[in-house]
Amino acid sequence: MDQVAPTPQPAAGSSVAPNQFDLRGKDIQVSFSATSFTGVPLMQYRDRRRQVNARGDEIRQVDVGIGTLVTIELQSNAADAGGILFSVLIPHALLTNGDQSVKIHTLGITTRTPGFIVPTTRQLETYTEVDLTGEGTFVVS
Repeated sequence: MDQVAPTPQPAAGSSVAPNQFDLRGKDIQVSFSATSFTGVPLMQYRDRRRQVNARGDEIRQVDVGIGTLVTIELQSNAADAGGILFSVLIPHALLTNGDQSVKIHTLGITTRTPGFIVPTTRQLETYTEVDLTGEGTFVVS
């Protein structure tokens, strides 16, 4: 994984948005960098069963008004096993007055999609949510 080194924060009275988020929840660890040395976003996901590293186009980011919903694929729908996605809502935040980090409390959502679909009336995706806490920092890439 590309690492970016933390740099001094803005001078007193100025502010900057964090671009690195390190979050934990029940059995889940997530690290999301909005950018890297190569200019692409990076995301690491780990739970008890899997570890997934995603970069660039493997990461979907959508501004949903209340933050940015960041999604990666944990398991493709190969062989009709069903797919698994993980999304984290990255809230708007600011670092001010030279602060090095800001506390973050947000949600992670695991989405399961069915494999082979038999035509029937039913909801196709199911969701499991987890509270995530951690911090947001600003790093120069």
